[in-house]
Amino acid sequence: MSSLCPSEIKNAWPELVGIDGNCAAAIIERENKYVKAIVLKDGTPTTKDIQCWRVWVWVDENNVVIRTPEAG
Repeated sequence: MSSLCPSEIKNAWPELVGIDGNCAAAIIERENKYVKAIVLKDGTPTTKDIQCWRVWVWVDENNVVIRTPEAG
């Protein structure tokens, strides 16, 4: 996904896997002022369109990030 979004700006956060989803969202929005981080429980249905302003932050039942958040 992130390859479709401008690479001059940080658009992937692999270092956030394993931390609290809400903390991850705050870090993402602090590091890239052009995106909105949205915390979602794993399995939540989402739209399939690509939006470079959007970052899905996928979390488990304990609100822990389970995969790399990426813009798109």
